Amino acid sequence: MKFLNKCREPEKIGTTGHKVLMSCMIFLLGGVLGALSKWLDTLPVNELPRFMRSWDLANVLGQVPIWALIALAVAVFSKSALRGAINAMCFFAGVVVSYSLCSLWIAGFMLDRSYLTVWIVLTLAAFPLGFIVWYARGKGAPAVIVSALIIAYFILQAFSFDAGLSYFGLACGAWGVVFLVLAVLIVFVDPMQTLIALGAALPLAYLIRLSGLSIPYVL
Repeated sequence: MKFLNKCREPEKIGTTGHKVLMSCMIFLLGGVLGALSKWLDTLPVNELPRFMRSWDLANVLGQVPIWALIALAVAVFSKSALRGAINAMCFFAGVVVSYSLCSLWIAGFMLDRSYLTVWIVLTLAAFPLGFIVWYARGKGAPAVIVSALIIAYFILQAFSFDAGLSYFGLACGAWGVVFLVLAVLIVFVDPMQTLIALGAALPLAYLIRLSGLSIPYVL
């Protein structure tokens, strides 16, 4: 832990009650967004408010990157790696619980078991991943490596390309690029470290695509 603390030292945390309250609020945030996502799923596009249609909000909330981005912010801006792990898991737990309950309440049926399993696995994986990504805003090689992995993930979510680069396009529209930029800003520490992380993320993303590995549910 001393080695990791040199990368990023945990901040002082308040009382146990304060920590529980913060985690409950993050759970509630996930719950609200999960309910919103399910509500948008049930409405025809032409019945959505104009700003939601303009922003393509229903489609955005139906994609993985937005959830990964929010969980990233929740974990990175927590007071410690452990708090980041707990808070990231609480966020996804809120999403899964509210989305499942709203499916039963609004649509009248439970989620498909395979679909629900994916999100439960993602919720459980958020704990170790939240612990790791917290160090992205640290200093030194560990922070650069974690930041590069995060940025590479969002590059792969933003852009669609083949191993020979004969095709290159947007994977999920302009929003994917927005999420990529926001992810870089979230892990930003100083210009030089961020440039190094970006420089490492580009070939890393290409190598992952070259390998044929698909990681849509990995933060």
